Amino acid sequence: MSQNLAGQTPGAHGTAATESASVQLALRLRASDNSDRPIVSNVSAVQAGSGMVLIDFGFVEQRTIEEMTRAMRAGQKTSDSIDGRLECRVAMGLGDIAQLTRQLQQVLAAASQQLAPVGIDLDSAITPGPDTSLQ
Repeated sequence: MSQNLAGQTPGAHGTAATESASVQLALRLRASDNSDRPIVSNVSAVQAGSGMVLIDFGFVEQRTIEEMTRAMRAGQKTSDSIDGRLECRVAMGLGDIAQLTRQLQQVLAAASQQLAPVGIDLDSAITPGPDTSLQ
């Protein structure tokens, strides 16, 4: 876990200057009930409002995605929406979302470095193609 802390330090002529420092802390989260069981999700939605951000993690059956993609390729009329299962909803403050963004960027950068020697471009590997029904 990394947290930016702003501290006041005396500046020239007795005025206070603000400086930022990044502090690394070990964080251990303890499971309660079934919270340590992973949730499988293949879709997500983000909604912002009132200083909080809601992140919905859901699951759409692979068969449903394949049928929708096949119908679209064949030029058949398809539904404007598909039904999935809401697995988890997380509400976070904007500062926490910024921290999560930094952590996800670190994970993606590390994955990119691991895949580069074998010739896999992470950006193209994770970007949905034009033939994907979920974009």
